[in-house]
Amino acid sequence: MSNIYRLLLRDFHPIIDTPELGGIMQKAFTVVLLITISSSIFGQNTSIAADEEKRRDTKKVAIAFLRETASDVGMLRSMENRISFSSELAGLMWFYDDKEARVMYGQVVTDFRQLLARLDAEMNSSENVFEEMEGVSGPSFFGGRSKTERKLRIAMTVRQQIASSLAEHAPDLAYNFFVDSLNAITNPKFRAEAQQRDQYFEGTLIRQIAESDAAKGVVYGRESLKSGVTYQHIDLLKKIYASDESRGIEFGQAILSKLKSDRGKPNETMLSRVLSYGASSLRDSKKASNKKPVYTRDELREISEMLAELVLLKSSGESYSAAGYADQIGEFSPARAAQIRAKLSKSNSANSGRAYPVNSSNLMANSESYGMGVAANSNSAGEARNLRLAEREKADRQLMEDVKSLENRSLPKEDRERVITKARKIISESRGDEKKLAALSMLASRVASLGDRELADEIMRDAERLVNPSPKHYQDFLLTWMLAGGYSETNPDKAFPLLESAILKANETLEAFVKVAEFIDVQEEIIADGEVQVGMFGGSMVREFTRIPAFASGTIITLANADFAKTKSLANRFDRPEVRLLARMMVLRTILDNKPRRSESADEHSTEAEVVSDGLGTDTPPPPMPRKTPF
Repeated sequence: MSNIYRLLLRDFHPIIDTPELGGIMQKAFTVVLLITISSSIFGQNTSIAADEEKRRDTKKVAIAFLRETASDVGMLRSMENRISFSSELAGLMWFYDDKEARVMYGQVVTDFRQLLARLDAEMNSSENVFEEMEGVSGPSFFGGRSKTERKLRIAMTVRQQIASSLAEHAPDLAYNFFVDSLNAITNPKFRAEAQQRDQYFEGTLIRQIAESDAAKGVVYGRESLKSGVTYQHIDLLKKIYASDESRGIEFGQAILSKLKSDRGKPNETMLSRVLSYGASSLRDSKKASNKKPVYTRDELREISEMLAELVLLKSSGESYSAAGYADQIGEFSPARAAQIRAKLSKSNSANSGRAYPVNSSNLMANSESYGMGVAANSNSAGEARNLRLAEREKADRQLMEDVKSLENRSLPKEDRERVITKARKIISESRGDEKKLAALSMLASRVASLGDRELADEIMRDAERLVNPSPKHYQDFLLTWMLAGGYSETNPDKAFPLLESAILKANETLEAFVKVAEFIDVQEEIIADGEVQVGMFGGSMVREFTRIPAFASGTIITLANADFAKTKSLANRFDRPEVRLLARMMVLRTILDNKPRRSESADEHSTEAEVVSDGLGTDTPPPPMPRKTPF
């Protein structure tokens, strides 16, 4: 259970730490909305499956709700918000009717082009130049010397929102829109700046294309290599090779060709990473007779030679990773590795002859002794901690197995009661209210599935005692959401009033936060026309929020099937129109999006974190391939 909880928190990480989310106010508001809106994320994933007919009925009323929501989006005052929300609604409609969705996207693109053309004209006007000369006062999250320039930068993030939404269904078309829309910017300075800002996001779109069409992923990836090999290209290579071996080898050759043309340029890290992945692919291919590696052994030797040349060119103080590179290079070029080690040995010998202060040897000896003592104590404490964690995880696993055994309906009643009693005792002795709540909710759900509603309610009352009935801070809200999630599985009639009460409290918190944001946001970048500018949060804010329930869709589906009118009413209880629309879309995506989600590995998360500063993309025109349009 603790592992599940950590995974849920991990899924928040890409949202909170997205590269585009610059500034404390953006992150803080994101956290508040996450806690407020995503009540069901902490519910249980073990909802009782509704029959197919009921699901179809729910989907029909959801489509009507979607059209109603689209009408409400048109009433927003901010054009940027209207475009951001409309693009996501078009994406949701695609799950039901792609033709109607294309029409909706067409309107979104038209509106965006009009916005971009107007801002570009203002950017080039004499009034904007005069405003730049006057300067601006107060903090700015986007920078820029004029209001028009800041609004244009916000529009660029809205452009990302449209591309992200379209990429879910037609990534190739999304990429074409993303590239073509930049042509509307005629101001040369801002256009160059926008191209630079686009690099990371462009790489994300290319990876999405590769997942659905490896051949096109190679075409776009090859074009982006003109700017040099980056971390994202290596990640793209992995994705293409995993989905299409021959296409992966083709893109691997494109990367190798670029590395050769850039031979001698300082790019040790990229060469090392390509060599590492290539070596791993070669080892894997030997285990499977019908699998071809990305690179042959001769090609890996060539890459190792290029890496060795760079390492040997550097002075001893410049290459801190030379020893590690030598080990890596040695697998394919032993002679080169020997040269690097000889150079390191010579450098170390020269340094060893330097004079130290009189007492330096004693100081170093004492430091070493002290360090060994600290390490010993640290190891001892670490072992004890690991032992406690192992015991705790063992107890958790046993508890999970016991609760799962309740599914066995042939289990004698006495044995069931023994398991339930034991489980309640273990849960009561565990640490952490979140963990207790999750465990009690799961146990109550199992008991309810056995038909003992009375005992399930009793267990949920134990959970309810852990929750503050009048939530004040985010932890209180979190526990309230978890409790409501548990009740959604055992007694939905109790979940609805719990959520409604919490939403009313959350409205006060959100309104206070917006007031503070307005006080700070002199340039009206976060709050404009009385509305939170959703599109300025990196473009993907709407998508990320509406996708959150996919990890716990059972709760929302359970509530929607139990009473869709009440579920719809809950979403409408949010006072602020932007938050209300996010909540509605959360419900709609959970019901309409039935596609299986592929979870990213920890390695993929770390790779994306590393490439933030490196970027992927090109300042050159788009690839010379036939253009298609969805509109």
